[in-house]
Formats: sequence, structure tokens, C-alpha cells
Amino acid sequence: MSDHRKPIRVLLVDCRPLVLMGLHDLINARKPRMEVSGQASTYTTALNLADQLRPNVIFFSFFPDALDPLEVVAQLTRSPGMKLLVLKGLYEAVPAAQAIEAGARGIVLAEDPTESIVRAILTVHHHDIGMDRAWADGLCGYAANGHVPLRCNLEQAKQARLTLRERELIHAIVGDPSAKYISIAERLGISEHTVHNHLSNIYQKLELINRMDLLMYALKHGLTNQEQPPESTWVELD
Repeated sequence: MSDHRKPIRVLLVDCRPLVLMGLHDLINARKPRMEVSGQASTYTTALNLADQLRPNVIFFSFFPDALDPLEVVAQLTRSPGMKLLVLKGLYEAVPAAQAIEAGARGIVLAEDPTESIVRAILTVHHHDIGMDRAWADGLCGYAANGHVPLRCNLEQAKQARLTLRERELIHAIVGDPSAKYISIAERLGISEHTVHNHLSNIYQKLELINRMDLLMYALKHGLTNQEQPPESTWVELD
């Protein structure tokens, strides 16, 4: 069996049994595309299992432990064959920029739809799309200095592909990061299904994984500084 046909082996690292159980069931329900190869509730166990099992993707949560989580992230990502995604709750304090600097490839919100979580695993494994050190540095600079770094030509080219409607949706999400998709849909006068369709297009055009990536991208590239968009011009066709 060729490599691209083998299941993606996922290692789960979290101290909460319910979270481990939920991720385990979600991922194993996608066999043969992916499967859980191991679970760890301490960072020492995570390091040992990663060395033994050599997973393709590691779902990693920050929690109290004897080991420093950022150092663990750095150790887990030393092997080029292992990609690490940080799992965080919307209101959990996680050092996202430092995690990316340490080697994480992206941040996944626990509140994201299940298909978004599955897509994050597939994307980071097959396409290696994630936030790099420069991105992390930009986030750190934004937080420390209160300004947005200059955009590069590449990012300007990506953003030029966004439609007015997609920009309006980005502005709505950035304006209220904790809003549920149904709430955003009602505010814009569209269906939740349409919101998800346009988000998929936005993620593809900007080479992002999920909503958390979009929020951090907006901080780095100044999408939060744009003026309030005009009254919604969304029109849904049957």
C-alpha cells in the first residue's frame, strides 16, 4: 500500500478523559482515512508514545504538568514526519504564537465543527499548511507593539482573490470572535450553510485551516483595521 493510501496516524494529548474520548470517536469514525494510534494524559507519556508510535499528526492540549508544554511541543516536532496541531478552547489562555515558534503547525478550536477538525488533520498532513515562524513573530510583534506588521506581496495577492462578500464575512467574524456561525448568518441575512461554504473558500484562498487561523491572520495582516463594510449585499439563490 502506497503512503498516500495509508491511514493518517493521530496521537491525542490531553488530560481530560471526555476530550480524549470525543476526539477518539471522531477520528476513528473516519477510518480508513485516519485513525487514533495512541492517547496520552501526561506529557511524559506523550513523548514516549510519539517515539514508539511515530504518529503523523499530534493533537496537543496545554494543561498543568511537571513538564513545560512549550518544550514538549519543541521535542515532539523535531521529527519532520510528525505535525502538531494545538487544540484550544475559545476561552482558554494558550500561548499560540510561542507554540507556533516551538514547532506547532496550527491551532484548532475545540468549538469548531467536527468536519473542520477533520479537515485540519487532512490539510496539515497532506499539504503542510500552517503558520510559520515569521507568522508567529508577527503575532508577537502585534501583541507587544500594538501595531500590525507590513503585508508582503504574496499575502496581498492572496487577499486580492477575496470577494466583497468574503471580506464582509471576515469582518463579521473578527468583529465578534466568540459568535456562533448561526448568529453570524442571521446578522448577515444568509443561511448557516452559506456561511460555511464561503468560509471554505476563504480558507482555501488564504491557505488557512480554520477559524482560529483566520482570526490570527486578520491580526497579522490588518484585516481588523478595515472600515465597517456597507450594508449587507448578500443574496441567496434557491
